[in-house]
Amino acid sequence: MSKSIRSEVLPANLADHQAVRAWRQLQPDYSEPERIEVLSRKHKSAVYRLWGAGRDGETVVAKRCRTGTAGLERSVYESLLPTVGVPALRCLGWVAEPAGEYCWLFLEDAGTEAYSPASAEHRALAGRFLAALHRVRPSRELRAALPDRSPSHYLRLIHFSRTALAAHVDNPVLNAHEAELLRAFVARCELMETRWGELQRFFEAWPGAVVHDDFVIKNLRLRSGTTSAELLVFDWEMAGWGVPAVDLAQSLGKTASPDLETYGAARRRYDPHLTSDSLVRLAAYGNLLRLVDQIYWEAVTTGGPTYDFLARPIAMLLRYETELAAALRAVNWTTHG
Repeated sequence: MSKSIRSEVLPANLADHQAVRAWRQLQPDYSEPERIEVLSRKHKSAVYRLWGAGRDGETVVAKRCRTGTAGLERSVYESLLPTVGVPALRCLGWVAEPAGEYCWLFLEDAGTEAYSPASAEHRALAGRFLAALHRVRPSRELRAALPDRSPSHYLRLIHFSRTALAAHVDNPVLNAHEAELLRAFVARCELMETRWGELQRFFEAWPGAVVHDDFVIKNLRLRSGTTSAELLVFDWEMAGWGVPAVDLAQSLGKTASPDLETYGAARRRYDPHLTSDSLVRLAAYGNLLRLVDQIYWEAVTTGGPTYDFLARPIAMLLRYETELAAALRAVNWTTHG
């Protein structure tokens, strides 16, 4: 079970559960669920699987999240994915909570067959999916709603992370090793800022693309199609418009590691000048962008002066230390140039 799941006591009468009440607002004639499975539960968001709650007893996934997030995801499911030409989950509707800040998004269940980056078949499916996604052009309305995922966006994350981490390097609650770890990350942020122009110049030749921005194992499932396996992709809350790199991250944490040869073969039908070397460079920059994202999320949580605010970020940065060093070497960013 995911570490993001907090304990929850389900009501004896499942009809009284908040997810079921919201679902019945949308579909009052549908069945009550046979059982409720907690897929994710955080402070202000939650995802549930409602077994047997659909029209013909299908399973329904109910996601509680901020209204803005749900609006973006709904647009992806209803307006974007049908134009990509890949198998996709159906959005079954949404229901706003009375206060309006949060709402419930209801989706077709993706099933339980996990994606494995160790499977060549799965990685090829991921490569084909991303090639189709990265070449699609969204409607003007959706394009305007998609958050920025350009190189400038990631540079802003680096600026924030450097400033936030530098504020704690002399914090007396840290031991010498922990303080040195923060100094090392501050130095690497400075290095990335100095060399960032190289990344920006590389992407000048790449057209903008819709990116998932969290293309990892937990957000992918396999389903049996009529002739072969199908890849289903969900959790689009981080999606944006920018450079087609972060989705292609390779062998980094729990990334999908899509097959670059498959991706390149599909892209070359529309861009015959795409080379193998440029794809390798694209994925290398993707690793760097994903790590920038991860470091930023840890830097955000260092807001307080006590060790309670620093223990988890320190532990996570320690995990990222080796990966970041490898990612910088892969793009030859070992000096300030």
